[in-house]
Amino acid sequence: MQKTEAFFEMHREIEILRQQAISAYWNDNQTDDVIAQLSLRQLSHLITIERLGPCSLLTVMRHTGLSKSAVSTAVDKLVRLGILSRISNPDNRRKILIEVLPAVKTHLKNIDARFRCLVNGIFSEECTGEEIDKIAAVSALIVKKLKKYDLK
Repeated sequence: MQKTEAFFEMHREIEILRQQAISAYWNDNQTDDVIAQLSLRQLSHLITIERLGPCSLLTVMRHTGLSKSAVSTAVDKLVRLGILSRISNPDNRRKILIEVLPAVKTHLKNIDARFRCLVNGIFSEECTGEEIDKIAAVSALIVKKLKKYDLK
């Protein structure tokens, strides 16, 4: 569908801004033991895991594109480092879920705040109030439409 091409271009540009925010935060926080232990790619994957909430290894595989063995190895390492924890699945006690530990969640919230500040700065510099209202309205519509699908 040709009419949606602008949407995909927008998504690519936003993803670049998000990666810039992650990279800048990672560079600024290399003295923190938790962040210093992570690569930029691991940090990006942690953001995905945190966004999904407690989730299975299969869910992480689907959202990161990593193989089962790569996810399993990475999760084992991150659990040993005190970044992720394994918890029982309340729906199926034989299955295990993983989640980001609170100390790391604080870092991820700080990355999100940095990303929001970056985007808001661009919008406030480049857009009129009317344009920002239009962006907000279209964004809300997109979110509403996408939330109809189970994207986890």
